[in-house]
Amino acid sequence: MKKTIFLLSIVCLFVIVISNAIEVAANGAITVSAPMTTDLSGKHGRLITQSTFRILVPSKNRSGTAFLHKSGKVITAAHIVKNCLSKDVILVDYRKHSYKITEIVSNSEYDLALLTSEIKIETPSLTISPSDTFLIGAQVTTWGFPSGYYGLVPLLSVGYLSGIDTVKTDSGKLMKRWVINAAFNRGNSGGPLINIEDGTVIGVVSSKLAPIPAYIKSAIEALKNQKSGILYTKTMTDGTTEKVSEGEIIADVLQHLRNQTQLVIGHTVLLEDIKEFLKQNGLEP
Repeated sequence: MKKTIFLLSIVCLFVIVISNAIEVAANGAITVSAPMTTDLSGKHGRLITQSTFRILVPSKNRSGTAFLHKSGKVITAAHIVKNCLSKDVILVDYRKHSYKITEIVSNSEYDLALLTSEIKIETPSLTISPSDTFLIGAQVTTWGFPSGYYGLVPLLSVGYLSGIDTVKTDSGKLMKRWVINAAFNRGNSGGPLINIEDGTVIGVVSSKLAPIPAYIKSAIEALKNQKSGILYTKTMTDGTTEKVSEGEIIADVLQHLRNQTQLVIGHTVLLEDIKEFLKQNGLEP
């Protein structure tokens, strides 16, 4: 009896193998029960890359990321355009088209800014999420132009909503920020935080989470304000030059090294603050 069962098992196995071989020969591929996707950019990736811009401020040696709102204005982080004239700011899209800016409206508490282009930007806009409720652990993406990357298409970074933090602004006001476990580096600021499920904007990249002790920050500021000693001619990215002291050189080097620190956690502006900022400027989110 056992021998009969064993022989039947062998025959069944043989039939299964032959059936699979016939199916492969017919279809040219082995079928699987549940295909797994690895497209972490989501189905909205193409739209997002067209709507996201590199922002350049050559006179300040700054760069960052921005994205188009349905109003035709561009949203970015306020600290990128801080103390800048509109003529100093340039936007570049994925087609290498550049746009001059005619107006800057910013709010340093929210760390948000609105830019008005000299000409209409003929690319798709991103949608601000209508929802206000998101769960910790929700998967998100960010898109941007980190320092050292010179491509036209923004780089993708994938992460999760990790929690809520409180940061102190320059005025001393405490503001809430999302904490995201995604790679944020210099140049990512101003980029959209995207809900991977529907492709809507739920935040704006503000900073990487790299706290600096107050005494170190004040020491760097003191070096920046030192005007005596050896003078050095610094050439800006726009070709202009300026004289800087040895203290300023040291401060620049220290700041550059800090900026190059690679982290996988950062802050983004909350969705509620984005909506409030837009409404304050007469725009529907």
